[in-house]
Amino acid sequence: MNFIEILPNNREYIEQIIEIEERVFGKNGGVDYWILKPIVRYGKVVAIEKDNKVLAVAELINNWENDTVYIYGFCVDIDYQFKGIGKYFLNEIIKYILSKKTINKIVLTVAKENKKAIKLYEKLGFKIEKELKDEYGNGIDRLYMVFKI
Repeated sequence: MNFIEILPNNREYIEQIIEIEERVFGKNGGVDYWILKPIVRYGKVVAIEKDNKVLAVAELINNWENDTVYIYGFCVDIDYQFKGIGKYFLNEIIKYILSKKTINKIVLTVAKENKKAIKLYEKLGFKIEKELKDEYGNGIDRLYMVFKI
């Protein structure tokens, strides 16, 4: 397995990422070309790949107002979940961010119902800071989690 940064000309990887996100999050939760391409160009998209196949992906956005990196999306393809890839990948993401930026914290949001993801994030040092009511529309609440440096 390799930790890689997705570049704008990595069309094959970009197409795989869009397919993975749709499988994991459904039509309304994953990224499409309109979202992914700008993040590839102006943020960072990182992935775990093996034999040119993307197994996991995350989109990273840096906050303009402070030294915070937001993990916009984080997912492991359905066929590779619960095999330790998520934990490995999140550790690699934290190391990657710290090697590129001087930051104070890494943040993300997660559905309250996603107990397995919350457990993984907490195991790696993220703490629930607050609940964001109606974050993605009426009745779609998220937990705001923080990893402080």
